[in-house]
Amino acid sequence: MTSTSSITRARKVCAAVIAATVFLLAVLAGRFLFLGDLIIETHGYIGNAVFVVALVNLGLGLADKADGGQMAVAGLIALLTFTQIGLGYVGRDTADAAALHVPNGVLLMGLAAYQLASMRTPAPAR
Repeated sequence: MTSTSSITRARKVCAAVIAATVFLLAVLAGRFLFLGDLIIETHGYIGNAVFVVALVNLGLGLADKADGGQMAVAGLIALLTFTQIGLGYVGRDTADAAALHVPNGVLLMGLAAYQLASMRTPAPAR
C-alpha cells in the first residue's frame, strides 16, 4: 500500500511537470509563430502528454484525499488541458479556435503555477 506522503510527493511532481511543460509549450508556439520553426508537431505531442499528466494529477488528488480547493484546481487543469488540445486541433482550420487557444493557455499556466505554489506552501496553523 502506498503511503500518503509518497502520493503527495507524486502530486507535487505532477504539478511541477504541468507548470514547466505548459511554459515550454508557450515557448515552442512562439518559435513557431515568429521564427517559422517547424516545431508545432512537437508542441502537439507535448500538449497531449500534459493532458495525461493532468489526469494522473487528478487521480492522485483523489487517492490523496486532497481538500476541495486542491481538487477543484486539479479538475480545472484537466478540463482546460482537454479544451486546449481540442482548440489546438480545431485551430489548424479555424481562426476562432486558434484565437481562444492562446488565452486558454494563459489561464492554464496561471492555474498550474497556482497549484504548484499552493502545494509547496505549508498550510497555516489553526
